[in-house]
Amino acid sequence: MITVKAIKPRFQNRVKPTLARQTRRAIAGVIALTSCLWLPAALGWSATGHQLTCEVAASQLTDPVKARIQVLMQALPDAQRDDLFDGKALTFADLCTWADQVRPLKQYRSVASWHYVNVARDASSVNYDKCVTGCLLTAIETHIGLLQQTELSPWPRLQSLMFLSHWIGDLHQPLHVSFFEDLGGNRTQVTGYDDCDNLHGVWDFCLVSTTGKSRSDLLVELLALPGAEGFDQGTALSWAQESMDLVTHPRVQYCRKSELGCAPWSTQRYALSPDYQAINWPVAKLRLAQAGYRLAGLMNTLMAAP
Repeated sequence: MITVKAIKPRFQNRVKPTLARQTRRAIAGVIALTSCLWLPAALGWSATGHQLTCEVAASQLTDPVKARIQVLMQALPDAQRDDLFDGKALTFADLCTWADQVRPLKQYRSVASWHYVNVARDASSVNYDKCVTGCLLTAIETHIGLLQQTELSPWPRLQSLMFLSHWIGDLHQPLHVSFFEDLGGNRTQVTGYDDCDNLHGVWDFCLVSTTGKSRSDLLVELLALPGAEGFDQGTALSWAQESMDLVTHPRVQYCRKSELGCAPWSTQRYALSPDYQAINWPVAKLRLAQAGYRLAGLMNTLMAAP
């Protein structure tokens, strides 16, 4: 199980605090709780991937924690509800997409680098060397730390919960733990998908959308994956290492390992293998499920006390 220690956030002062498997019947209940608009953004699993993460998490929450979160969601300011959610009440799935939706807003621009963690091409493990001004790992620490401050008013706590929900999803998208030089695969031009022309976009969006399945059907698949009882093990650093190991694996076709490091797969636009979807969708599906179970583990711990 996940053990959450009391954390003093490394970069807390940089951002103001205001800032089991289920049956289909149970899954329908989760969808009813979390249903919201399909958002076309291609940022960190896209809206659909992040929504799935929160839907998996919702299915694993204790009833008291779920109730506390639903009360906390009422703290969303009317201005954000109107601008971001067309005046609708915040849903559980929105918790995981909010951090992408507020990225253009001036008050949140300082955390742009918190959506990813860079690693050196010659590194074999993830560390904090490139997190001097904040990264995905320090972002998770920061918002775990803020959620542990039960004396905070509802809006700062809700922001921390929404950030953390998004960070856990981003951490499990392999291209969010990758190399600075190509902006995590955003500059890695590829062919093979009609709607995605770079590798980051393939993993953010096309691996999910190419399945052609509805979000409810995808949720059924995620909750039916074997081994779920062990998904919530580990720490943020170990989960980042999993992503690094995946992104540097030949199946992803992102880089080629040698004694000097992991060099770009190609310096020009290249075609992904015809079986790319068949090989990599199972990996992406597992990462989405792991993110959801691990997020639930954190929420059940951090929100256990009233």
